[in-house]
Amino acid sequence: MSWSVSVVGKPAAVAAKVAKELAAVKCSEPEEEIKNSVASIVATALGAFPEGAAVKVNASGSQYSPNNDGKKVNNLSVSIEPLYGFVE
Repeated sequence: MSWSVSVVGKPAAVAAKVAKELAAVKCSEPEEEIKNSVASIVATALGAFPEGAAVKVNASGSQYSPNNDGKKVNNLSVSIEPLYGFVE
């Protein structure tokens, strides 16, 4: 399974959109827990941003079992990028 999300905007709106998009994706464990942790981490990080700031969040992950022995390999990438000089 793989998943990805990319959102740009003000911190509170971005955190809400990331959480909504990630909640809509269902994965097998432990990928489900990893994906859900990303939403929490993004919300915590963006909660410290000034309200009027602009931010871009990209997150993606995947999981596979290389040997079909029940062991899983997970790939995870999370980027939280403040967008300086943003004009409304």
